[in-house]
Amino acid sequence: MSTRGESSTTAAVGGGRRRARPRALLVSALAATLAVGLVTLTVAPAATADGMDGSTTTTSSTTTSDTPTATPAATDGADATTASTPTASPAPGTTQADLQPAPTPSGAPSSSPTPPPSTGGPAVDPTIADPGDLTSATGRFTGTATPGHRVRVIDPGLPSASTCTAIAGTDGAWSCSGRVRTGPHQVFTVQDVTDASRRTADAPAADVVVPPVVTTRGPTSGTVAGSGDVGTTVTVALSGSTAERTATVGSDGRWVVSWSTGAAPYPNGTVTMTATATASTAAGFRSDLRSTASAPATVTFDRDAPAPPVVTSPRSDQRITAGDLVVGGTGEPRATLTVYVDRAPVCGTTVGADGSWACTVPARSLPAGSHGLMALQHDDAGNHSSPSASVPVVVSAGAGTPGAGPTSGQPSSGSSTGAGGHAPAGGNGTGTPGPTGSGATGSGTPGSDGGGSDGGTGAAAGPDGAGSGRDWSGAAGDWSVATSFDRTVPTIQSAASWSTLVFAAAAAIGFLLLVAGPARLVARTLRGRVALRLWSFTGRNRPRSERRRGDDALPGWASVAIAVTLAAVLTLLGVGVALEARYVRLAIAVLAGTTVLTAVVVLVTRWAAGADRHLVAFRVSPWLVLTALVACGITRAADLSPALVLGVLLVPVGRTDVDTGAMRLGAGIAACARNATARSTALLVLAAMGWVLHSVTTGSGFWTAIVSEFAITLCVGGLGSLVATLLPLAGSAGSALWAHSRARYASIAAVGVALAAAVYSGPAGTHVSPVALALIACACVAAALGTWLWVRVADADAADAQA
Repeated sequence: MSTRGESSTTAAVGGGRRRARPRALLVSALAATLAVGLVTLTVAPAATADGMDGSTTTTSSTTTSDTPTATPAATDGADATTASTPTASPAPGTTQADLQPAPTPSGAPSSSPTPPPSTGGPAVDPTIADPGDLTSATGRFTGTATPGHRVRVIDPGLPSASTCTAIAGTDGAWSCSGRVRTGPHQVFTVQDVTDASRRTADAPAADVVVPPVVTTRGPTSGTVAGSGDVGTTVTVALSGSTAERTATVGSDGRWVVSWSTGAAPYPNGTVTMTATATASTAAGFRSDLRSTASAPATVTFDRDAPAPPVVTSPRSDQRITAGDLVVGGTGEPRATLTVYVDRAPVCGTTVGADGSWACTVPARSLPAGSHGLMALQHDDAGNHSSPSASVPVVVSAGAGTPGAGPTSGQPSSGSSTGAGGHAPAGGNGTGTPGPTGSGATGSGTPGSDGGGSDGGTGAAAGPDGAGSGRDWSGAAGDWSVATSFDRTVPTIQSAASWSTLVFAAAAAIGFLLLVAGPARLVARTLRGRVALRLWSFTGRNRPRSERRRGDDALPGWASVAIAVTLAAVLTLLGVGVALEARYVRLAIAVLAGTTVLTAVVVLVTRWAAGADRHLVAFRVSPWLVLTALVACGITRAADLSPALVLGVLLVPVGRTDVDTGAMRLGAGIAACARNATARSTALLVLAAMGWVLHSVTTGSGFWTAIVSEFAITLCVGGLGSLVATLLPLAGSAGSALWAHSRARYASIAAVGVALAAAVYSGPAGTHVSPVALALIACACVAAALGTWLWVRVADADAADAQA
């Protein structure tokens, strides 16, 4: 029961009938309910936010204690305790392991880190998709793996390294990019790093070719270099033009192209170029695969050679005292300059911004005597100037200069005046400074240094202490310094141009019409009328009646040795040598080259003789020796470079130590057209091989230099001997070819002369002027006409006399 004014919420009171409440009481209850609802709506979101930790959903319950605590929700089918505040529901797809208890209100850090997300599904083996053929430096790879697991793509060339790594997403997909290397049939493998028990997967084999790199950045006169993969063909393209240059990457990973030769255009100024690489099936690729273009490179072309520098100090014909010498002059600002003493580089410097330069020549490079100083400069693009005018100076072994180092020696008689002792340049002796006056000259024993007493001049008498001995510690002792012999012969790449082709063709035609034709006319006109004989280099000047069979026969090996030695010596005399290490190297290369030339000619001649080869011998030709001497003199007098040399001075003859019939048969075989064709072809092939070897020999160092000089000896020595023997004079190979077949003679002579014209018309060196060539041709024509007219007049006079 209830008292008056109280409300009841049940219907059990009053016999089960609901009693009407007063209106005022109902209004008050409604207002209280609305107030409680508003407070609940305000507090509930804040309580829900406090009960959640990141993406982990928890169920909390509120107790009546003063310090509330968060209680994890009941699971496994148990009824959850109803909380006084609402809670957030777990996100769809979230596993049980992702549910974490809410942090305590105190904010204390958790004792263990949160594990990575996981779908809770089973682990799977990784897969990798087919990347296809890759033509860039970076490859992109995709596949699938267990979500959240880290995978790596194994480098095919180095399994311990990774091309790239990635973490699989929630859907199991992964992708990554990494640098790749050029190569055929590369198999990229994916591995699960997180779970090592998973099996690896291989992608289908892919061919990879990476773009090359253009490394030339500074000014250049036409050469552009770069790096790439060995064996690939690099194509360099000029932006805004269809012109291209190609090169093959060498074993050192470098490639070089020239924009100074080949098809036009020749770029000038600053241009942009790119390069691509092509790998061929010969290297194992399934097809000729071309890479994408490299990063654009900006290159500046400068083709203007600087003017020759000027040596202003010392003055011409100035007498200087032995010691370090400062050479000065003017040149192009910021050019690199080298000073030469007697054509040997001795010091280098950079021309200042004001155009002046100075370089100190060490005393060891200026021994007592006359010397010539000159300078040469080149700009940043590699354009070389002509050498400056030579400045002659005279170095005197002046007294009063302290020596190079403290040594001792036994004094000997002698006197000199000066402020101190002096050791001549190149010696190791040292005089001790002393007062002016007379002093004894020191003498050194072998292996020791000479030394002078007070006021004396140090002079060593022993071999190791000789004051006049050459010092090999400077440029004179450098075995890798280049000589003029291998600096001026062009490479095939630099000589390949339409202008060279036109010049070579013109030279071949001119030789046939203006040299070979008149020479043949002279030979035919004088045949039987004039006997031209030279003394024999071997044998004795005895009457023919006193000789016996075989007296004049020289052993074959002796003839070959003499010919090789003469050819090597005349070649070195034509080039010009000095007592320096580089010229010792040059002598070795020239001797090897002339040996190969002579040996091949001997072998080819014997092969062409067939079964009668034993009837053929060889002798040194006096005419070829005379021609080599003339070529040597012209080379030295006109300072020609490349030098005019003859590498073979042997000619085949019949053996003289046999009976008359066999001797005549051997002479006929030696002079036949078959033999002449074999010898001429062998010389032509050797010359071409030498030029090719010289063209592919790049770089610096002793071995590079000696191989290049050997190749040049084959080239110029073979060409010189070929052209000399092709002159259709009596007894020559050219005469035998002309008599047998003019077409064969013309073909061999045209190819040989054209090749010689291409070699001797390179951009560097000093060549025979066109005027001199024209004068030679005119002289040949005039000699032929004069000889023909003289014979006609002589024959007419003889006929009149007989009448």
